[in-house]
Amino acid sequence: MIDLHTTATANGYKASIMLEEVGLPYRVIAYDLSKGEHMKPEYLALNPVGRVPTIVDHDAAGGPLSVYGSAAILLYLAEKTGQLLPSSAAERARTYEWLGVVSSDIGPAYSGQFVFNIIAPEKQAWAIDFYDRLCLRLLGPMETRLGASRFLAGDGYSIADVIAYPVAAVSMKRFPGGLDAHPHIARWAGEVGARPAVQRGMKIPR
Repeated sequence: MIDLHTTATANGYKASIMLEEVGLPYRVIAYDLSKGEHMKPEYLALNPVGRVPTIVDHDAAGGPLSVYGSAAILLYLAEKTGQLLPSSAAERARTYEWLGVVSSDIGPAYSGQFVFNIIAPEKQAWAIDFYDRLCLRLLGPMETRLGASRFLAGDGYSIADVIAYPVAAVSMKRFPGGLDAHPHIARWAGEVGARPAVQRGMKIPR
């Protein structure tokens, strides 16, 4: 059994989609970020960074194992189950690249965009402009890639698509407000979003 510590955010959905895709049994422990539940000592004992999601694999060799960070969780579950990692060296390399791009570039860009556009009590024009431009710039390589291949790693669906889909389904719909200007991302998001496991994962936690 796997415990999924999560919340209803783009990052949380990455882990729940993956668990649904690989078919491992899991139970959900939901957190209210507005109440600071992710900073309680019992959660920090599992994830000292205090970010969501985290999984705890109670079936791991050597006893319960906690894994935090969406990219690490996806890689761990892919290796554990032998699913959603391409077999070819080229597609596996593309998978690793897009895991990094979403985790290190696209995700943080949208976090900044959300903070300065939505959360900040005082709106700073330079910060809003910076993150708006950054998000739009980073959509360019993704649009180009999906114009050249069916999925981010190539012809096969992989953890690269799992980690990127919630960003398209949640963050990109918020800004720039839709995918009309990015038809290749829209085509890909429609195909990925039609997968039953993805639809189930996007409803966790209920």
